[in-house]
Amino acid sequence: MAKLDWKKLEQAFRREHAETGITLLDWCRKKKINYNTARTRIKMGKIDHEIDHKTDHDISDEEPCNDAGSGDEKCAKNSEKNCANSAETKRIRGSRLLPPSNAFSQRNTHAVRHRGYAKYLEADNLMDDASDMVLFDELVFTRARALSVTKALKGMFADLEEATDVETRVALYDKILKAEQALDRNIARIESIERSLLTLDVLAETAPKLRADRERINAARDKLRAETDILTSQRRGVVTPVSDIVSSLHEMSNSGRLDDIPEE
Repeated sequence: MAKLDWKKLEQAFRREHAETGITLLDWCRKKKINYNTARTRIKMGKIDHEIDHKTDHDISDEEPCNDAGSGDEKCAKNSEKNCANSAETKRIRGSRLLPPSNAFSQRNTHAVRHRGYAKYLEADNLMDDASDMVLFDELVFTRARALSVTKALKGMFADLEEATDVETRVALYDKILKAEQALDRNIARIESIERSLLTLDVLAETAPKLRADRERINAARDKLRAETDILTSQRRGVVTPVSDIVSSLHEMSNSGRLDDIPEE
């Protein structure tokens, strides 16, 4: 009996499963391979194993088939027996024997939860929390950091009063300086966030006003266009003092030209 190359068989099964959705049990019957042996050699996903587990009772009473040779006839008889005993041999929807009719198109990304930086962090729980946070949460967090630095400074000053060694006091002075610089940065960050929040509030208040002004301007423009269309359709000219002057000049014998006026 020839030894089977399970790596090639696994690749062949995965290829056929991706194309037709065939289960491991049906594929083993088709290839005349022992299903129980194939389950341990061919690695499939959790869902596929659960589906195959539901069909274990169909082969529990069957005689095990050999990998090749004399077991071919037994496997064929067992397959025919199962088909004869089954109440309905037609493949039904959801049995994974056929590819779904409403499958996603190739390179579909609707199921992707997070994009961009998420692929670098590899932490969906962090991205879930970050997606629910707003700018006010950053303000609270920055103020909490400022309070934490202030608390640390209090402890450093207490240690400075008790320190008698010069090196210890120099190290504490260095830590205090860095902590005060960090506190200044946090305070500047708090002021920046406060200005951003105030700007957002102003924009939220002025947005309806800007929208109303835009609608008013559009309405005035539409009204002017409608009036212009009416005047054009009725062929009515607009009479102005300038038009009266032009008409008077045209009615003159010299058409208003100064060079035709006789000299006195």
